[in-house]
Amino acid sequence: MNKVQQLVIFLNYFSLGLLMPVLNLILLERGADVKTLPLLIGLYALSALIFELPSGICADLLGRKTAFLISGIAKLFSLTFLVAADGIGLLIPCVIFNGISRAFSSGSLDALIMEQAVNLKGEDCIPKVSSRLSMLEAGGFAIGSILGGFVSYAGGTEGVILIQGGFTVVAFLLCAAGIREMREKKEKDKKVPLLAHLNMGAQAVKSGGNLKYVLMGTFFTGFLLISIETYWQPIYLEVSTLKDATWALGIISFLGFFMSATGNAVSEKLLTKFNLGHWNVYGIGRLALSLFLVILSLQFHGRGFVLAYALLYLLSGIGNVAENTLINRYTPNHVRASILSLSSFLFQLGVLSASLVSSLLAANVSIRGIWALSGYFCVISFFVLIIVSFKRNKKIINTITS
Repeated sequence: MNKVQQLVIFLNYFSLGLLMPVLNLILLERGADVKTLPLLIGLYALSALIFELPSGICADLLGRKTAFLISGIAKLFSLTFLVAADGIGLLIPCVIFNGISRAFSSGSLDALIMEQAVNLKGEDCIPKVSSRLSMLEAGGFAIGSILGGFVSYAGGTEGVILIQGGFTVVAFLLCAAGIREMREKKEKDKKVPLLAHLNMGAQAVKSGGNLKYVLMGTFFTGFLLISIETYWQPIYLEVSTLKDATWALGIISFLGFFMSATGNAVSEKLLTKFNLGHWNVYGIGRLALSLFLVILSLQFHGRGFVLAYALLYLLSGIGNVAENTLINRYTPNHVRASILSLSSFLFQLGVLSASLVSSLLAANVSIRGIWALSGYFCVISFFVLIIVSFKRNKKIINTITS
């Protein structure tokens, strides 16, 4: 992974992080309310869902760089609508283009970087590269979010939106001018038909060991994390003595992403130095993450809330590297972007499902109740997935040794 690639990845997530701590508040300020907010988030997830698989196929067949550049254009359209919004009408295309941008950015440059690393150094480098990508993502989000919180507090929300647009343009230009995608000669000489590519992707999922179980797990991760992200800002302002300080939201977002990056580093050490096993680290990380959402729902004081929030994202980071390593180990290069997009598709399906459930429950169940129910649901779901995958591994080992 060269410096230009790392800078583009970092700047992309830095620009996204600028709006992270205040985005839901901006949507509420510009026409959304408590009931329509989860529906807007659900619409974002739906648009990302619709374009996830086409974007991955586009990245595999037309180029990972092309897909990333399309993402940047869609992001600029989204920000344009957000600047102009004064009601729900313009927020709808805003979140739709944001979802399209999310779809085309997932599985594009990550797939290119992972493919180049595997070709140069072999599969043993996957945990290290996965950790580096996750740390760039979390680091970009963390620094962007703390800056976004302070900018929104000092200069208003339009300033944050315009700054995000500026960094989106910078990342776009750096990618266009500074990243090369060397595609294999056989891919240039003979284009793979769409149906054949889809069949290869399906075969990779079927024959990829426990790949299908990891992919299913991304659904529950999406369900879990959006339950937190939709409502944590108003809950924090409710339990904190700092009622109107949006800069505090930036600091908490920074803390969450910093802890996620720390979890990425811890996970890499657990996988490479201590050799605990990918499934063991993945299972511990995801089960503990689910339980900590229940713990977060029980926090009624600012300090306890922030501590639980930070530990929750530490566990998220630990699970993420193990998850990404498993997916990339099971996935061949020629369908890597498509499988990563399938993973993101299932994640967004979880986001959409949680948004719909939250919207239906919001009239009768408190936010804390929604968090507790989501946490218990994901504990049971991850437990079942992990048990099934362990039984399958044991069956394969017994078959080989018999």
